[in-house]
Amino acid sequence: MIMNCMPDYIMKKDEADKLRTLTGKDILDVENFRDHVDRLDEVEAIIPPWRFKAEDLALFKNLKWIQTFSAGVNTLPLKDIKERGILLTNSSGVHGPQMTDHIMGMVLSFARALLPSIRHQKEKNWKVDYPLTELNGKEMLIVGAGSIGQLLAKKAKAFDMRVIGLKRTVEELPHFDEVRELEKLAESMKTADYVVILAPLTKETRGLIGKEELSLMKEDAVLINLARGPLVDEQELIRVLRDKKIRGAGLDVFSREPLPEESPLWDLDNIILTPHLGGFSDVSNERSIELIAENIRRFYAGEKLKNIVDLELGY
Repeated sequence: MIMNCMPDYIMKKDEADKLRTLTGKDILDVENFRDHVDRLDEVEAIIPPWRFKAEDLALFKNLKWIQTFSAGVNTLPLKDIKERGILLTNSSGVHGPQMTDHIMGMVLSFARALLPSIRHQKEKNWKVDYPLTELNGKEMLIVGAGSIGQLLAKKAKAFDMRVIGLKRTVEELPHFDEVRELEKLAESMKTADYVVILAPLTKETRGLIGKEELSLMKEDAVLINLARGPLVDEQELIRVLRDKKIRGAGLDVFSREPLPEESPLWDLDNIILTPHLGGFSDVSNERSIELIAENIRRFYAGEKLKNIVDLELGY
């Protein structure tokens, strides 16, 4: 049996029904799996809730496969999953179109001063001395040149930007002017006009963008993070934004979510803040359902699954 623990505001009933229709399998939708302890021994595969801990995993004695609804797997007990030999797959590949649209929207908002324009519109203030820029010739640094980063590079190139990618394994990629090893992060941040964080959150990348890296950014540069909040030292970023050391930031992810009401980020005037919705769109769930349905088919056919996570690397 497969257990689906996605809340219905994420995977709606008709989408869960479609998953059953596409696969013809017994899929049990639950709000809280702990309310069904009498059936957990039947579960071979699970679409887990957002935070699935080691003590949760221990309740499933016969679990063989975990399929996440997200690309990131940092909230899962990877060590325990590996020790038990459980297969882990993610939803990588379904978030690229909407996330890259979101990023380009933030980029354009800063380039064309849309954020202060909206603020002055509400004040009925006819102000024209904005710091307006073009994207032509501007440099975008993509930290994490995976599938989403590669799609973003394609869209940035449509605006005639110069695109630099950072990747653990350097390789030539389409739409990038240059791909460098991640170790060249510091020197790469010195010339970038837009620094976009798309790297996975692992023990190696936590705090990747800290005081030193932020201090290297140009005063008119913008930091955009649609990966995971802990990749960036949030307190250092707040300080840099308050002191106007960089032009601004576009953030969809945070060190704590929901973002606490007392966070200074809410009140900064040089930030675009969205509540971790970059991965969603009117059609993103459809792509997720199709991917998960195909993996369910492969699982029961004994075929190799899509998007198998390397449990050592964490992505």
